[in-house]
Amino acid sequence: MRFAICLLPLCLAACGGSDNVADNVVGPPISVTSETPGDWSALAGMIGRRPSESGLIENSPISVDLAARLGPDSAAYRDAMMRAGPLVRDGALMVSRGPDAWLVIQPAEHAFRAGLLRNGRWQDWQTPGASVPRPAA
Repeated sequence: MRFAICLLPLCLAACGGSDNVADNVVGPPISVTSETPGDWSALAGMIGRRPSESGLIENSPISVDLAARLGPDSAAYRDAMMRAGPLVRDGALMVSRGPDAWLVIQPAEHAFRAGLLRNGRWQDWQTPGASVPRPAA
């Protein structure tokens, strides 16, 4: 009986309200991507729009995976892509190019390849295990 009386306050505290849980929730680190790819069909609505106006880099189905792959370089990449041209279709690919950055998306494979010009040299990243081509020169 004493155990039940001691346990009662703990149970009541745990059931105190749904807002208590939300304050303590921590999402996965940005370096972790899901095994199940998201719905990339929304990318089609970004065709013809620049990344700076469409949210392609900041708020799209590829944003988390892109930031995770680029890691500490993601801020510089995002800034460079704000000067990129519109996302266009190139066969099965979607491509956006800028003076200092580019992005090639292969939606059917849930894969991408991103490039950033740094110190006169191109550095690029791509979805692990993917074979996404660089954009045509």
